[in-house]
Amino acid sequence: MVLEEANRCLRCDLRFEISPVVFPPQKWLELTDENIQTVPELEGAIQVLNENQVIILIQGTANLRLTLEEQLKSNTKACYFNYYEDPMYTKRESELLQQFIQEFGRFPEGNEDLDDDLF
Repeated sequence: MVLEEANRCLRCDLRFEISPVVFPPQKWLELTDENIQTVPELEGAIQVLNENQVIILIQGTANLRLTLEEQLKSNTKACYFNYYEDPMYTKRESELLQQFIQEFGRFPEGNEDLDDDLF
């Protein structure tokens, strides 16, 4: 019955009147010098993503901008990032890692050397 209704719906020209879906803006920034320069030199946590926008590293840091600059230079898989300002950056790092572990059942590939007992 669902297929019949769907096919019937697609036969009329009203489908051309439906506006395209507007997605929310991406929260990930491209890992470039220009974008990194907009990041404050404050404490916080970063998430680094590969070309498929899969998180490959979660890291707390005393200086967000410097850590992202290091990732840009050294991490060949890094393509995107997000950051969170937080003076309690180790707490924020732990929260982000725990969220990732709950969703995927493992650490991000850049965090695999962490001890499971820490979390």
